[in-house]
Amino acid sequence: MSMGIAARFGTALVFMSVGTAALLGWFANRHAVTLIEQAEKRELLGRFEQLSDSVDGSASEARALAALVANLPGIPHLVATGQRDTLAAQMVPAFKAMTAEYGIEQFQFHLPPATSFLRVHAPAKFGDDLSAIRQTVVQTNASQKPTQGLEYGVAGLGVRGLVPLFDGGAHVGSVEFGLSFGQPFFADFKKSFGVDVALHVKSKDGFKQFAGTLAASNLSPSEIAEAMDGRDVLKAVADGAGGRVAILGRAMKDYSGKPLGVAEIAMDASHYATQLAEARNDMLSLIAVVLVIALITAVVLSRGITRPILSMSDTLDKIAKRDLSVTVPGQDRDDELGRMARAVAVVEEEVRRTVALEEAQLRTMAELEAGQKNLRDGMQVQLEGIVEAAIQSNEAAVVLSKMVGSVRRASEQSQTIASAIEELVASVHTIAESSDIAAREASDAESSARGGVAATAAARNAMDGLLEAVDAVGQRIEALGSASGQIAAIIDQIEAIAGQTNLLALNATIEAARAGESGKGFAVVAGEVKTLANQTAKATVDIRCRIEGLTAEMAEATLAMNRSRSAAQDGRGAVTQVTDGLEAIAGRIDGVTQRMHEIASVLGQQNAATSEVASSAADIAQVSGHNLGEIAAVLKAMSDSAAVLDKRADDFAKSGSAEALLQVAKNDHVRFKRSIVERILGQNDLTPDRLSNHHSCRLGKWYDTLADERLTKLPAYGKLLDPHQRVHAHGKRALELFIGGDGEGATAEIDLLNSASHEVLGLLEEMSRGLRASA
Repeated sequence: MSMGIAARFGTALVFMSVGTAALLGWFANRHAVTLIEQAEKRELLGRFEQLSDSVDGSASEARALAALVANLPGIPHLVATGQRDTLAAQMVPAFKAMTAEYGIEQFQFHLPPATSFLRVHAPAKFGDDLSAIRQTVVQTNASQKPTQGLEYGVAGLGVRGLVPLFDGGAHVGSVEFGLSFGQPFFADFKKSFGVDVALHVKSKDGFKQFAGTLAASNLSPSEIAEAMDGRDVLKAVADGAGGRVAILGRAMKDYSGKPLGVAEIAMDASHYATQLAEARNDMLSLIAVVLVIALITAVVLSRGITRPILSMSDTLDKIAKRDLSVTVPGQDRDDELGRMARAVAVVEEEVRRTVALEEAQLRTMAELEAGQKNLRDGMQVQLEGIVEAAIQSNEAAVVLSKMVGSVRRASEQSQTIASAIEELVASVHTIAESSDIAAREASDAESSARGGVAATAAARNAMDGLLEAVDAVGQRIEALGSASGQIAAIIDQIEAIAGQTNLLALNATIEAARAGESGKGFAVVAGEVKTLANQTAKATVDIRCRIEGLTAEMAEATLAMNRSRSAAQDGRGAVTQVTDGLEAIAGRIDGVTQRMHEIASVLGQQNAATSEVASSAADIAQVSGHNLGEIAAVLKAMSDSAAVLDKRADDFAKSGSAEALLQVAKNDHVRFKRSIVERILGQNDLTPDRLSNHHSCRLGKWYDTLADERLTKLPAYGKLLDPHQRVHAHGKRALELFIGGDGEGATAEIDLLNSASHEVLGLLEEMSRGLRASA
């Protein structure tokens, strides 16, 4: 069961008070512990300093004794002259008198660098080298300065004091005193300062206690090793009587400042423990008092504050449940609760308004959802119309690419005929030198094409422009058909002229035969004329065949443009029906106008006839070139229109719907095929190595990454890979053949590509129908 606000308020106040007291108590306890630990640490460090001072004091005593001996008259000279026995006679009795009372364990003289000259404490042993074991001796004789401190020797660890000896200013050796540093030293230290102390030194098995007043060490081997490394070890342990013992482990250093062992100091810290216990008891008493005061305060406050709050809470709960029949209590109060009550009244009024707004919003959302559905459907129809227009435009481009090849071959053949006729004209000129050469040049057909794309803000105008462009392309193709008809008429005239020329050559041959020897040259010229007339007749037959093929291809182009017109009309209808304001395809293709002048009338005379043949051949070549230009203009206009279609298709693809992606996949496929055709027509610089494969193209990437099971489960999806692969293979081969100069082979590969492309588009359309059926 959940607690009420009064209970929660009182409980929170109690817990807050107790928590605050406990937190303060914890901090006070921690502060007390810290102060006690710091006090223990300061006292322990002070005891260690006293231990260090005791060692330093013993070392200073040893050094002072050595300095006293070194400055006795004649002593340095005895060492310098090697008078060991004399020196021993003077020093041994004095050493025996001092050793027991002053704790002197060693007294000896050395020769540089560290040779024992006289051991006063053992006179029988001398002359041995101490360099390996007594570095204080080596250092004193090397530096010629005093040395003092702890050092190991043969007899163990001792306090050393060494002073150099000088005889007449010349260094002759050193004198050393060694004081006791064993159990008596540590016993005296405990007696003087009241703390236990022990020295731990290294041994073969770790550490051992060298001397001290502790029965057992309070430091573990790892703690002794830590102190030996230079880190102080501070801890507290309980003794057998329940008291507190503070422990310090710190490294002791030898004469050179290097650690030689760890000093353990154990100090009674029971008085610190007593102070800590008293501080904790005071904190517990404080918490108990605070708890009682908090309970009393909580009861009083909960009665005066929480009851009005609970009343307003009930009112707010009803308002939250949309029960707007409540009356907010306490609005006439002048305190904070009154302001809260008036604020609750404002909330009630806002809830009333919110309810009304939510109902209106639900109605608006329903209307928006219906409108968005209609908009999506209309956009899909428009996208399908755009893609269909792009497909039909591409089909027309394929037909025109074939037409370009035929027209180009006709132009080349026309040039051949023109060359032959020029030779014919020259021959006729030789026969009739006095004939009048009169010719009137035919005016060339002047053509101009304006293509351009003018995008407008309204989709309807853009689609109208597309319709006008398609109509203009159809008119261009019809004009090309008319031009082909004129070429056929010209060919008829050329055939007639060729016949007349052949008859003229026959007449000339007969006249040459009648002339006898004087007409032989004329007969040769007449034969040449006849040969040229025959070549002209054959060429006209070949041109006629090519014109007939051109006419058939233009018929196919006309059908393709009719399909484009129908697709564009569908797209225009979709734009008008759905949005009446969407941006659409902007571009219009201006019609290409064609004006061709008729060939000048055929002259009656033979010379005029030959000139007419030459002029007609030139006209054929010119018309062919003009047709190529017209076709190029048409293709340029179609390419511009396709770019607009591509842009609009990409805009629709941003919706991300499966239906839109299918239509964009169609358009991407058409783009690829169009790039191949445009390269064959010289409108781009695409090379086979830059051509994408059936996986890296946009359609391939869409196919490979498609995850929509509504599409991947369709049979058409599994069939799409093979024809798509063939489209890329034939496209690459077409580019290779075209770049290699094999135009006819490239055209054949374009036909195979186009056939495979129709399969791809059919399968994509089948997937689109399947998607609509599953919706």
